Amino acid sequence: MATRASSSSSSSSLHSASAGAPGADEEGAAPSPAIRVAVLGSGISGSTAARTLADYSAAASAAASAAASAASAASAASAATSPSSPDVRISVFESGFGPGGRTSTRITRDGNAFAFDHGARYISSPAKTDEFREALQGWEEEGCVKEWTGRFVDAEEALSEAVAEAGGDADGDGSAIPNEGGKKKRRYVGYPRMNSICASLLDHDDIEFIPRTRACAAFDETTRRWTLTSHGGRAPLGEFDYLIGSDRLSATDGRADLRDAPLDEFAGAVSEIESVPILVLMVAFESPGLIGVSFDGILFNDKESATESTESEFGSSLGWAARDTSKPGREREDGRECWVVQSTPEAARRMLKSVEEELLGEEATFESKRERVRERAKELLLEEFLNAARKLSSTADGGGEIPKIVSATGHRWSAAFPRVPQTDGTKPPG
Repeated sequence: MATRASSSSSSSSLHSASAGAPGADEEGAAPSPAIRVAVLGSGISGSTAARTLADYSAAASAAASAAASAASAASAASAATSPSSPDVRISVFESGFGPGGRTSTRITRDGNAFAFDHGARYISSPAKTDEFREALQGWEEEGCVKEWTGRFVDAEEALSEAVAEAGGDADGDGSAIPNEGGKKKRRYVGYPRMNSICASLLDHDDIEFIPRTRACAAFDETTRRWTLTSHGGRAPLGEFDYLIGSDRLSATDGRADLRDAPLDEFAGAVSEIESVPILVLMVAFESPGLIGVSFDGILFNDKESATESTESEFGSSLGWAARDTSKPGREREDGRECWVVQSTPEAARRMLKSVEEELLGEEATFESKRERVRERAKELLLEEFLNAARKLSSTADGGGEIPKIVSATGHRWSAAFPRVPQTDGTKPPG
Protein backbone atom coordinates (compact mmCIF):
# COMPACT_ATOMS: atom_id res chain seq x y z
CA MET A 1 0.00 0.00 0.00
CA ALA A 2 1.58 3.23 -1.14
CA THR A 3 0.43 6.08 1.08
CA ARG A 4 0.26 9.67 -0.09
CA ALA A 5 0.44 12.30 2.65
CA SER A 6 -2.18 14.69 1.28
CA SER A 7 -3.67 15.92 -1.94
CA SER A 8 -2.34 19.45 -1.62
CA SER A 9 1.29 18.55 -2.16
CA SER A 10 1.09 15.54 -4.42
CA SER A 11 -2.08 15.57 -6.48
CA SER A 12 -0.29 16.79 -9.60
CA SER A 13 2.24 13.96 -9.51
CA LEU A 14 -0.57 11.47 -9.05
CA HIS A 15 -2.34 12.86 -12.10
CA SER A 16 0.73 12.99 -14.34
CA ALA A 17 1.85 9.51 -13.38
CA SER A 18 -1.50 8.03 -14.28
CA ALA A 19 -1.98 9.98 -17.49
CA GLY A 20 1.09 8.64 -19.25
CA ALA A 21 0.30 6.41 -22.23
CA PRO A 22 1.43 2.81 -21.83
CA GLY A 23 4.19 1.63 -24.12
CA ALA A 24 5.45 -1.71 -25.38
CA ASP A 25 7.69 -3.79 -23.16
CA GLU A 26 11.27 -4.67 -24.05
CA GLU A 27 10.24 -7.81 -25.91
CA GLY A 28 7.83 -5.93 -28.13
CA ALA A 29 4.63 -7.22 -26.51
CA ALA A 30 1.66 -4.90 -26.55
CA PRO A 31 0.55 -4.44 -22.94
CA SER A 32 -3.06 -3.49 -22.35
CA PRO A 33 -3.71 -0.03 -20.93
CA ALA A 34 -3.94 0.12 -17.15
CA ILE A 35 -7.45 0.32 -15.75
CA ARG A 36 -7.70 3.04 -13.13
CA VAL A 37 -10.22 2.69 -10.32
CA ALA A 38 -11.00 5.27 -7.65
CA VAL A 39 -12.51 4.20 -4.32
CA LEU A 40 -14.12 6.80 -2.08
CA GLY A 41 -13.76 5.76 1.57
CA SER A 42 -11.48 3.29 3.33
CA GLY A 43 -13.89 1.52 5.64
CA ILE A 44 -14.49 -2.22 5.55
CA SER A 45 -16.52 -2.09 2.31
CA GLY A 46 -14.21 0.30 0.45
CA SER A 47 -11.05 -1.52 1.56
CA THR A 48 -12.56 -4.90 0.67
CA ALA A 49 -13.54 -3.66 -2.78
CA ALA A 50 -10.03 -2.30 -3.40
CA ARG A 51 -8.34 -5.49 -2.22
CA THR A 52 -10.68 -7.72 -4.25
CA LEU A 53 -9.82 -5.81 -7.43
CA ALA A 54 -6.10 -5.82 -6.65
CA ASP A 55 -6.08 -9.57 -5.98
CA TYR A 56 -8.06 -10.23 -9.15
CA SER A 57 -5.65 -8.13 -11.20
CA ALA A 58 -2.64 -9.88 -9.70
CA ALA A 59 -4.14 -13.32 -10.38
CA ALA A 60 -5.04 -12.36 -13.95
CA SER A 61 -1.54 -11.03 -14.59
CA ALA A 62 0.00 -14.21 -13.23
CA ALA A 63 -2.25 -16.32 -15.46
CA ALA A 64 -1.39 -14.17 -18.48
CA SER A 65 2.33 -14.50 -17.77
CA ALA A 66 2.00 -18.28 -17.52
CA ALA A 67 0.09 -18.39 -20.78
CA ALA A 68 2.67 -16.20 -22.48
CA SER A 69 5.48 -18.46 -21.31
CA ALA A 70 3.67 -21.51 -22.66
CA ALA A 71 3.03 -19.75 -25.95
CA SER A 72 6.66 -18.68 -26.14
CA ALA A 73 7.79 -22.26 -25.97
CA ALA A 74 5.52 -23.12 -28.89
CA SER A 75 5.97 -20.02 -30.98
CA ALA A 76 8.23 -17.10 -30.14
CA ALA A 77 6.53 -15.03 -32.81
CA SER A 78 3.03 -15.40 -31.37
CA ALA A 79 4.27 -14.64 -27.87
CA ALA A 80 5.80 -11.41 -29.06
CA THR A 81 2.45 -10.14 -30.29
CA SER A 82 0.20 -11.52 -27.51
CA PRO A 83 -1.33 -8.77 -25.36
CA SER A 84 -0.78 -9.04 -21.64
CA SER A 85 -3.54 -8.88 -19.05
CA PRO A 86 -4.52 -5.29 -18.21
CA ASP A 87 -3.24 -3.95 -14.91
CA VAL A 88 -5.74 -2.53 -12.45
CA ARG A 89 -4.46 0.39 -10.42
CA ILE A 90 -6.57 1.38 -7.44
CA SER A 91 -6.51 4.71 -5.61
CA VAL A 92 -8.36 4.85 -2.27
CA PHE A 93 -9.30 8.33 -1.07
CA GLU A 94 -9.95 8.88 2.63
CA SER A 95 -10.90 12.17 4.28
CA GLY A 96 -9.59 11.05 7.68
CA PHE A 97 -6.05 10.64 8.96
CA GLY A 98 -6.02 6.88 8.42
CA PRO A 99 -8.04 3.94 7.14
CA GLY A 100 -10.92 2.35 8.96
CA GLY A 101 -14.19 4.20 8.47
CA ARG A 102 -16.51 2.86 11.16
CA THR A 103 -13.60 0.73 12.44
CA SER A 104 -11.49 3.79 13.18
CA THR A 105 -8.90 4.19 15.92
CA ARG A 106 -8.09 7.57 17.47
CA ILE A 107 -4.52 8.02 18.71
CA THR A 108 -3.75 11.11 20.75
CA ARG A 109 -0.96 13.43 19.63
CA ASP A 110 0.00 14.59 23.13
CA GLY A 111 3.05 12.35 23.42
CA ASN A 112 1.15 9.63 25.28
CA ALA A 113 -0.25 7.95 22.16
CA PHE A 114 -3.44 6.88 23.89
CA ALA A 115 -5.40 4.67 21.47
CA PHE A 116 -9.20 4.60 21.43
CA ASP A 117 -11.45 2.47 19.22
CA HIS A 118 -14.07 5.22 19.16
CA GLY A 119 -16.17 3.73 16.37
CA ALA A 120 -17.27 0.11 16.09
CA ARG A 121 -17.11 -1.64 19.46
CA TYR A 122 -16.18 -5.08 18.16
CA ILE A 123 -17.20 -7.66 15.57
CA SER A 124 -19.72 -10.24 16.73
CA SER A 125 -19.49 -13.91 15.92
CA PRO A 126 -21.26 -15.86 14.61
CA ALA A 127 -21.49 -13.45 11.69
CA LYS A 128 -24.85 -12.80 10.04
CA THR A 129 -23.80 -13.92 6.54
CA ASP A 130 -21.59 -16.65 5.14
CA GLU A 131 -19.58 -14.06 3.23
CA PHE A 132 -18.74 -12.08 6.33
CA ARG A 133 -18.03 -15.26 8.28
CA GLU A 134 -15.45 -16.22 5.66
CA ALA A 135 -13.96 -12.72 5.73
CA LEU A 136 -13.66 -12.78 9.52
CA GLN A 137 -11.97 -16.16 9.39
CA GLY A 138 -9.50 -14.85 6.81
CA TRP A 139 -8.66 -11.80 8.89
CA GLU A 140 -8.08 -13.97 11.93
CA GLU A 141 -5.76 -16.24 9.94
CA GLU A 142 -3.83 -13.21 8.69
CA GLY A 143 -3.42 -11.98 12.25
CA CYS A 144 -5.19 -8.62 11.88
CA VAL A 145 -8.09 -9.79 14.05
CA LYS A 146 -8.09 -11.46 17.46
CA GLU A 147 -10.79 -12.53 19.88
CA TRP A 148 -11.50 -10.18 22.77
CA THR A 149 -12.05 -12.44 25.75
CA GLY A 150 -12.90 -9.85 28.34
CA ARG A 151 -15.62 -9.83 30.97
CA PHE A 152 -18.83 -8.32 29.60
CA VAL A 153 -21.87 -7.36 31.63
CA ASP A 154 -25.26 -5.73 31.45
CA ALA A 155 -24.94 -2.90 33.97
CA GLU A 156 -28.45 -3.28 35.38
CA GLU A 157 -28.02 -7.02 35.85
CA ALA A 158 -24.57 -6.57 37.35
CA LEU A 159 -25.95 -4.07 39.85
CA SER A 160 -28.76 -6.47 40.77
CA GLU A 161 -26.20 -9.21 41.37
CA ALA A 162 -24.22 -6.89 43.63
CA VAL A 163 -27.35 -5.98 45.61
CA ALA A 164 -28.22 -9.64 46.01
CA GLU A 165 -24.73 -10.44 47.28
CA ALA A 166 -25.09 -7.67 49.84
CA GLY A 167 -28.41 -9.09 51.03
CA GLY A 168 -30.69 -6.70 49.17
CA ASP A 169 -34.06 -7.36 47.59
CA ALA A 170 -32.89 -8.03 44.02
CA ASP A 171 -32.98 -11.58 42.76
CA GLY A 172 -29.70 -13.19 41.78
CA ASP A 173 -27.28 -15.87 42.72
CA GLY A 174 -24.19 -13.67 42.86
CA SER A 175 -22.58 -15.34 39.86
CA ALA A 176 -20.61 -13.49 37.23
CA ILE A 177 -22.48 -12.38 34.12
CA PRO A 178 -20.26 -13.49 31.22
CA ASN A 179 -22.18 -11.85 28.37
CA GLU A 180 -24.10 -8.61 28.06
CA GLY A 181 -27.83 -9.17 28.17
CA GLY A 182 -27.30 -12.92 28.46
CA LYS A 183 -26.41 -13.20 24.78
CA LYS A 184 -23.89 -15.87 23.98
CA LYS A 185 -21.44 -14.62 21.39
CA ARG A 186 -17.77 -14.18 20.66
CA ARG A 187 -16.24 -10.77 20.11
CA TYR A 188 -13.39 -9.94 17.78
CA VAL A 189 -11.38 -6.76 17.40
CA GLY A 190 -8.78 -5.53 14.94
CA TYR A 191 -5.23 -6.28 16.05
CA PRO A 192 -3.37 -4.33 17.26
CA ARG A 193 -5.88 -1.57 16.46
CA MET A 194 -9.45 -1.65 15.19
CA ASN A 195 -8.38 -0.05 11.92
CA SER A 196 -5.76 -2.78 11.41
CA ILE A 197 -8.35 -4.73 9.43
CA CYS A 198 -8.60 -2.05 6.74
CA ALA A 199 -4.86 -1.34 6.88
CA SER A 200 -4.22 -5.02 6.15
CA LEU A 201 -6.72 -5.05 3.27
CA LEU A 202 -5.06 -2.00 1.71
CA ASP A 203 -1.55 -3.42 2.04
CA HIS A 204 -1.05 -4.27 -1.64
CA ASP A 205 1.40 -3.02 -4.26
CA ASP A 206 -1.44 -2.10 -6.63
CA ILE A 207 -3.33 -0.02 -4.04
CA GLU A 208 -2.46 3.59 -3.34
CA PHE A 209 -3.93 4.96 -0.13
CA ILE A 210 -4.47 8.73 -0.06
CA PRO A 211 -5.54 10.01 3.40
CA ARG A 212 -6.79 13.45 4.40
CA THR A 213 -8.33 13.88 0.97
CA ARG A 214 -12.05 14.17 0.32
CA ALA A 215 -12.48 13.59 -3.40
CA CYS A 216 -15.28 15.03 -5.51
CA ALA A 217 -16.17 13.16 -8.70
CA ALA A 218 -17.55 14.29 -12.05
CA PHE A 219 -18.25 12.08 -15.08
CA ASP A 220 -17.22 13.19 -18.58
CA GLU A 221 -19.72 11.89 -21.12
CA THR A 222 -17.24 12.45 -23.96
CA THR A 223 -14.28 10.53 -22.56
CA ARG A 224 -16.47 8.23 -20.44
CA ARG A 225 -14.08 8.74 -17.54
CA TRP A 226 -14.30 10.09 -14.02
CA THR A 227 -12.41 13.22 -13.04
CA LEU A 228 -11.63 13.64 -9.35
CA THR A 229 -10.71 16.85 -7.57
CA SER A 230 -10.12 17.59 -3.90
CA HIS A 231 -12.92 19.17 -1.92
CA GLY A 232 -12.37 22.84 -1.17
CA GLY A 233 -9.23 23.54 -3.15
CA ARG A 234 -10.40 21.51 -6.15
CA ALA A 235 -6.88 20.32 -6.82
CA PRO A 236 -6.80 17.67 -9.58
CA LEU A 237 -6.58 14.11 -8.30
CA GLY A 238 -6.60 12.28 -11.61
CA GLU A 239 -8.85 10.61 -14.17
CA PHE A 240 -10.31 7.16 -13.63
CA ASP A 241 -12.15 4.53 -15.62
CA TYR A 242 -14.31 3.36 -12.73
CA LEU A 243 -15.54 4.83 -9.47
CA ILE A 244 -16.57 2.95 -6.32
CA GLY A 245 -18.49 4.91 -3.71
CA SER A 246 -18.32 3.02 -0.42
CA ASP A 247 -19.57 5.86 1.79
CA ARG A 248 -23.31 6.41 1.54
CA LEU A 249 -22.87 9.90 3.03
CA SER A 250 -20.94 10.95 -0.08
CA ALA A 251 -24.24 11.08 -2.00
CA THR A 252 -26.21 13.09 0.54
CA ASP A 253 -27.26 16.70 0.02
CA GLY A 254 -24.72 18.05 2.50
CA ARG A 255 -21.73 16.61 0.66
CA ALA A 256 -20.23 17.62 -2.69
CA ASP A 257 -18.48 14.30 -3.34
CA LEU A 258 -20.99 13.03 -5.90
CA ARG A 259 -23.01 16.19 -6.52
CA ASP A 260 -21.84 16.34 -10.15
CA ALA A 261 -22.03 12.60 -10.74
CA PRO A 262 -24.85 10.96 -12.73
CA LEU A 263 -25.75 8.59 -9.92
CA ASP A 264 -29.36 9.52 -9.23
CA GLU A 265 -30.41 5.95 -8.45
CA PHE A 266 -27.65 5.53 -5.86
CA ALA A 267 -28.32 8.94 -4.35
CA GLY A 268 -32.03 8.19 -4.16
CA ALA A 269 -31.42 4.89 -2.40
CA VAL A 270 -29.06 6.26 0.26
CA SER A 271 -31.24 9.30 0.87
CA GLU A 272 -33.76 6.96 2.49
CA ILE A 273 -31.21 5.88 5.09
CA GLU A 274 -31.19 7.97 8.24
CA SER A 275 -27.97 8.56 10.16
CA VAL A 276 -28.40 8.30 13.92
CA PRO A 277 -25.61 10.11 15.82
CA ILE A 278 -24.20 9.32 19.25
CA LEU A 279 -21.72 10.98 21.57
CA VAL A 280 -18.36 9.44 22.49
CA LEU A 281 -16.02 9.97 25.42
CA MET A 282 -12.38 8.89 25.19
CA VAL A 283 -10.78 8.97 28.62
CA ALA A 284 -7.45 7.74 30.02
CA PHE A 285 -6.74 7.18 33.71
CA GLU A 286 -3.38 7.36 35.44
CA SER A 287 -3.69 3.88 36.95
CA PRO A 288 -5.62 0.67 36.17
CA GLY A 289 -8.54 -0.87 38.01
CA LEU A 290 -11.09 1.98 37.89
CA ILE A 291 -12.05 1.98 41.61
CA GLY A 292 -12.43 -1.76 41.51
CA VAL A 293 -14.52 -2.09 38.34
CA SER A 294 -13.46 -5.45 36.98
CA PHE A 295 -15.50 -5.41 33.77
CA ASP A 296 -14.06 -4.85 30.30
CA GLY A 297 -17.30 -4.15 28.44
CA ILE A 298 -20.39 -2.65 30.08
CA LEU A 299 -23.77 -2.40 28.38
CA PHE A 300 -25.98 0.32 29.84
CA ASN A 301 -28.60 0.62 27.10
CA ASP A 302 -28.74 -1.52 23.96
CA LYS A 303 -31.50 0.41 22.19
CA GLU A 304 -29.31 1.81 19.43
CA SER A 305 -32.25 3.34 17.57
CA ALA A 306 -34.25 4.37 20.63
CA THR A 307 -36.25 7.56 20.22
CA GLU A 308 -37.32 7.94 23.84
CA SER A 309 -35.25 8.66 26.90
CA THR A 310 -34.82 5.76 29.32
CA GLU A 311 -33.84 6.65 32.87
CA SER A 312 -32.01 4.02 34.89
CA GLU A 313 -29.80 3.64 37.94
CA PHE A 314 -26.99 4.98 35.74
CA GLY A 315 -28.73 8.02 34.25
CA SER A 316 -30.14 8.33 30.75
CA SER A 317 -27.10 9.00 28.58
CA LEU A 318 -24.83 5.95 28.78
CA GLY A 319 -25.06 3.29 26.09
CA TRP A 320 -21.83 1.30 26.23
CA ALA A 321 -18.38 1.49 27.81
CA ALA A 322 -15.23 -0.47 27.00
CA ARG A 323 -11.90 -0.79 28.71
CA ASP A 324 -9.88 -0.52 25.50
CA THR A 325 -6.63 -1.46 27.19
CA SER A 326 -8.13 -4.92 27.83
CA LYS A 327 -8.30 -5.61 24.10
CA PRO A 328 -5.52 -7.64 22.41
CA GLY A 329 -2.60 -5.42 21.44
CA ARG A 330 -3.77 -2.39 23.46
CA GLU A 331 -1.91 -3.17 26.68
CA ARG A 332 0.23 -0.29 27.94
CA GLU A 333 3.58 -0.62 29.70
CA ASP A 334 2.95 2.50 31.78
CA GLY A 335 -0.15 0.95 33.39
CA ARG A 336 -2.48 3.70 32.25
CA GLU A 337 -6.00 2.67 31.35
CA CYS A 338 -8.05 3.80 28.35
CA TRP A 339 -11.85 3.70 28.22
CA VAL A 340 -14.31 4.50 25.43
CA VAL A 341 -17.81 5.51 26.50
CA GLN A 342 -20.65 5.80 23.98
CA SER A 343 -24.01 7.47 24.56
CA THR A 344 -27.49 6.46 23.52
CA PRO A 345 -28.85 8.09 20.35
CA GLU A 346 -31.52 9.87 22.39
CA ALA A 347 -28.89 11.43 24.65
CA ALA A 348 -27.07 12.73 21.57
CA ARG A 349 -30.30 14.14 20.15
CA ARG A 350 -31.06 15.99 23.38
CA MET A 351 -27.58 17.43 23.72
CA LEU A 352 -27.29 18.49 20.08
CA LYS A 353 -30.67 20.23 20.32
CA SER A 354 -29.53 21.98 23.49
CA VAL A 355 -26.38 23.26 21.80
CA GLU A 356 -28.41 24.55 18.85
CA GLU A 357 -30.62 26.50 21.26
CA GLU A 358 -27.60 27.87 23.13
CA LEU A 359 -26.08 29.19 19.92
CA LEU A 360 -29.23 30.94 18.70
CA GLY A 361 -28.40 34.56 18.01
CA GLU A 362 -24.67 33.91 18.09
CA GLU A 363 -22.46 34.07 15.02
CA ALA A 364 -21.15 30.57 15.62
CA THR A 365 -18.82 29.02 13.09
CA PHE A 366 -18.73 25.35 12.24
CA GLU A 367 -15.55 24.97 14.27
CA SER A 368 -16.92 26.75 17.34
CA LYS A 369 -20.10 24.67 17.24
CA ARG A 370 -18.10 21.47 16.93
CA GLU A 371 -15.92 22.42 19.90
CA ARG A 372 -19.00 23.21 21.97
CA VAL A 373 -20.47 19.79 21.16
CA ARG A 374 -17.21 18.04 22.03
CA GLU A 375 -16.91 19.81 25.36
CA ARG A 376 -20.53 19.16 26.30
CA ALA A 377 -20.21 15.49 25.27
CA LYS A 378 -17.13 15.12 27.47
CA GLU A 379 -18.80 16.73 30.48
CA LEU A 380 -22.04 14.75 30.15
CA LEU A 381 -20.56 11.31 29.61
CA LEU A 382 -17.68 11.72 32.06
CA GLU A 383 -20.01 12.66 34.92
CA GLU A 384 -22.43 9.78 34.29
CA PHE A 385 -19.66 7.25 33.67
CA LEU A 386 -17.81 8.07 36.87
CA ASN A 387 -21.06 7.83 38.82
CA ALA A 388 -21.74 4.46 37.17
CA ALA A 389 -18.22 3.28 38.02
CA ARG A 390 -18.81 4.06 41.67
CA LYS A 391 -22.04 2.05 41.64
CA LEU A 392 -20.37 -0.90 39.90
CA SER A 393 -17.25 -0.79 42.04
CA SER A 394 -16.25 -4.07 43.64
CA THR A 395 -14.94 -2.27 46.73
CA ALA A 396 -16.77 -3.04 49.93
CA ASP A 397 -18.53 0.30 50.28
CA GLY A 398 -18.94 0.98 46.56
CA GLY A 399 -16.71 4.02 46.96
CA GLY A 400 -13.04 4.45 46.44
CA GLU A 401 -10.98 7.15 44.84
CA ILE A 402 -11.19 7.80 41.10
CA PRO A 403 -7.73 7.54 39.49
CA LYS A 404 -6.34 10.75 38.06
CA ILE A 405 -7.68 11.55 34.59
CA VAL A 406 -4.76 12.25 32.26
CA SER A 407 -6.73 12.65 29.02
CA ALA A 408 -10.40 13.18 28.19
CA THR A 409 -11.94 14.09 24.85
CA GLY A 410 -15.52 14.32 23.66
CA HIS A 411 -16.59 13.41 20.14
CA ARG A 412 -19.74 13.41 18.05
CA TRP A 413 -20.12 10.35 15.83
CA SER A 414 -22.57 11.70 13.29
CA ALA A 415 -23.25 8.47 11.40
CA ALA A 416 -23.04 5.91 14.18
CA PHE A 417 -26.13 3.88 13.35
CA PRO A 418 -27.83 3.81 9.94
CA ARG A 419 -31.59 3.31 10.08
CA VAL A 420 -32.74 1.57 6.92
CA PRO A 421 -36.43 1.75 5.88
CA GLN A 422 -38.35 -1.50 5.94
CA THR A 423 -39.61 -3.07 2.73
CA ASP A 424 -42.93 -1.27 3.06
CA GLY A 425 -41.13 2.07 3.12
CA THR A 426 -41.60 2.75 6.82
CA LYS A 427 -38.87 3.39 9.33
CA PRO A 428 -38.02 0.50 11.63
CA PRO A 429 -39.51 0.78 15.11
CA GLY A 430 -37.33 2.72 17.52
